[in-house]
Amino acid sequence: MGVVPKLHNTSAGIEIYQLPSTENKETFEKTEGPYRPGVTKKYSNKRSGKKVAKFKVDTMAESGLACFYMSRLLGHLVEVPPATYRTMDIQEFEKVGDQARTTGHPSCTEAWATLRSRVKSGSPKLVLPGGQLVFGSLAENPRGENSSPEDYWTVGAIRGHSFYRVLSSRSAVADILNLNDVKCLQDLALAQDMTRGVILDSIFRQVDRLGNISIAQLQRYVTSEGKVKWDDKVSDKDKAEAVSPLLPLKRIMYKDNDDGMNWGMNSISVTPILNETHHIDQTIYNRLQWLAGLMQDSEPGSDAKIRDYFMNVVHTSSDNYDKLKASLLKQAESLKSRVDSKDILLDLDFEGTMKKLYAKEVEAAQAAKNAAKTSATPVEETPTPAP
Repeated sequence: MGVVPKLHNTSAGIEIYQLPSTENKETFEKTEGPYRPGVTKKYSNKRSGKKVAKFKVDTMAESGLACFYMSRLLGHLVEVPPATYRTMDIQEFEKVGDQARTTGHPSCTEAWATLRSRVKSGSPKLVLPGGQLVFGSLAENPRGENSSPEDYWTVGAIRGHSFYRVLSSRSAVADILNLNDVKCLQDLALAQDMTRGVILDSIFRQVDRLGNISIAQLQRYVTSEGKVKWDDKVSDKDKAEAVSPLLPLKRIMYKDNDDGMNWGMNSISVTPILNETHHIDQTIYNRLQWLAGLMQDSEPGSDAKIRDYFMNVVHTSSDNYDKLKASLLKQAESLKSRVDSKDILLDLDFEGTMKKLYAKEVEAAQAAKNAAKTSATPVEETPTPAP
């Protein structure tokens, strides 16, 4: 693996590349790590190899980690790439940081200067006690990293997409879309993804979503067990499991989630879309109310347990946890009020709709499986009576 500094866009970080067998790690890091005139640009820095992960520190690490864990707690919202807490030898970090004294973007250069200064001073926001390890978030590099379809995340452009008609209408989803037609699934999928995304970003006060979202085309299908599965690659085994056609559907994929926790920001770019949304899915609503309840001791001692989880497993600081909790409670209360007043309907259900569309196929597959089991069961012979 090659370990090099991020030199483009506005933030500082470390990028990890999987190298081809023909490329040497030391050579890659020496030649492609530093700024390269004509190659390193403001918003891009093409390198050989495949970028597989990013390591970020300080508040960006906290935001990225917490966003991943929160997305899973609330029902696997959108597709937030996996992130985990990791440490890095301080000398190795400083070695990589020294290559970032010149970058393609002034803000990135400034961000790296700040990180080098904090690491040198042993700031507890980046360096563990003992001064030997820098800690942060290691996140999987998401699919679609090189694409940046901003038109899906500018407020004006979102309003121009057909799925916006679904999420913004005050009529029931069943009155807007023909849920008995497979053609409805695309708008239903993107409407559900978009509403889940704006709720997550509103909780985290995420300001840098533009350019950090990707639209991926994935294969969706229903299995003989009645489960909805999806992936960008489908194996022969998957195809054998499918009782529905393999449906290529666009889905929203989140990329970097490290520019959240901007608690002082009064205006988040996606706020207008959330205000105009009149449909969400039951899963995120129930999970949000459930988590908000636990944060308010709906079960004895649950508030302390949730706090402990975020601080010791997710590695969220005490101050950021308190602000995250307050933001989540506010969002849960706001959505509950809108649901209670019928301003929001809980009728976005992509998976449920897809299962219903292919319910007969699932039933037939399960009947065939049960019949096969029955025919394979040996029949006990009645013993012949002794003479």
